[in-house]
Amino acid sequence: MKKYMGKVSAVFLLFLMTIFWTATISYNLRAVLSTKVSAYTNLVVSAAGAETDLIAATGYSVGVPVPGGTLGPFDLRAHSSARGGSAMEANSAVFTCFATCNENDDVTISIYGISDGGAPERIGSLLLTFGTAIRSSGVRWADTCVATDTHITTIIVSDSGNNRIVKVTLDTTGYRYMYAIAHTTTTGAATGITVPLRYF
Repeated sequence: MKKYMGKVSAVFLLFLMTIFWTATISYNLRAVLSTKVSAYTNLVVSAAGAETDLIAATGYSVGVPVPGGTLGPFDLRAHSSARGGSAMEANSAVFTCFATCNENDDVTISIYGISDGGAPERIGSLLLTFGTAIRSSGVRWADTCVATDTHITTIIVSDSGNNRIVKVTLDTTGYRYMYAIAHTTTTGAATGITVPLRYF
């Protein structure tokens, strides 16, 4: 009887080990093959005229400001589960831009970030030039970007100057809110300036 029970215990132990290793391998495969899928969401852009950024006397108080009275800052935490992914973190953000404009028109956009309990922090400004890539009738993608970097890490510009879609990537460094201010163009008169953003 004892010998029989010993065999049963060994078989049961082998069964438990098989379940454990199957679950472990399955988990590791899922970790390797899975990815967080993010979707582009249009960042609200506030028009501010000349590149004056936020007004120094009133724009840098602690909290979430509304520059020009028209801007709703993009809440990365609130959108994390509603915009194509289920994660509650946003490690990096990618920006593009399109507008109703002519080829070689441009616009300068300043990007800001805010953490809970903090003041707005200027991440950088982007001088964007629109190329030949067409989004829809009369609407063009920006294909060239010259970034003025005031971020605590490096702003990365990819595929610039190739008449495709220029991409600007930055580390969100823990910001909860992000927003953009579009300034007067130096060439042309672009309208409907839109900044799609995705994060990962």
